[in-house]
This record gives sequence, structure tokens and C-alpha cells, in this order.
Amino acid sequence: MVKMKESLYRIKIVLKESNPKIWRRIVVPSDLLLSDFHKIIQTIMGWTNTHLHQFIKDNTFYVPKYPEDAFWEDSGNVDYSGMKISDL
Repeated sequence: MVKMKESLYRIKIVLKESNPKIWRRIVVPSDLLLSDFHKIIQTIMGWTNTHLHQFIKDNTFYVPKYPEDAFWEDSGNVDYSGMKISDL
């Protein structure tokens, strides 16, 4: 059995307009789910997951789909369930 070498991403997370600058640098596997990436960000920043969030790429908004969201279809969002960092 041959084990494939896992791809890693080194990511720098910076809060805009913070003074002093607040940032973290992390290394994550390329196959990390976006939902798990969100949890990692919450933990490393010391946050408590009390606000909505989204990932944005090329003017596309990737968000978790909440069952109670009556405007989901109108917003043009993409449900990121099952998506990996490497998908973006």
C-alpha cells in the first residue's frame, strides 16, 4: 500500500481595519471541509460562533444552508455542505 502525500495549505487570516493588526497563520489539509475550516477559525480567533458567516470567491457566496432561511433561493448563495477548501 502506498500512502499519497497530503497537500497542505498555509493560510494567513487577517482582520480588516484592526489596530493593532490582528492575524493568525495556520496550516490545514487541502481536503478539510469548509464547515470544519469555519470551526478552526472560530477557535483560533477566540470567537464563539455567534454570527453568520460566509466564504467568498469570485463574487460567489458559500454559506451553510439553514432550514429556516426563507430567502435562500433568492440570494444566489451556494450551500457549502460537503465542500472542501480545495474546491475553492
